[in-house]
Amino acid sequence: MVDTSYRVIPRAKHRFDVEMAKPSGSRTTIEGFASEHEANAWIVQAQRMIRAASPWSPSPPRKPTGTQAPATPLLLQDGLRLQNERNHAATRRANVRAARERTNVNS
Repeated sequence: MVDTSYRVIPRAKHRFDVEMAKPSGSRTTIEGFASEHEANAWIVQAQRMIRAASPWSPSPPRKPTGTQAPATPLLLQDGLRLQNERNHAATRRANVRAARERTNVNS
């Protein structure tokens, strides 16, 4: 999959354009967005459609990673993090006493 870069360009009269640039050097400009938010939303949608056209290509990470690659795959890291959060929540629940304890009243 070609890594296309996108850039929002402000124009006169509060208009915005999106410039798509491929590594080969070809550039395409999509004109006529009413706001910067609308142009950014178009970029996100275009990237989703490109990924959907080739489902076997890996999707980019949602959060930027550091310069060093993680030792374990991202899915494994997320799974471990979720498991640790569940274990921590279970430990907290075990240590908390009920707000109101029932007592047996013999009448």
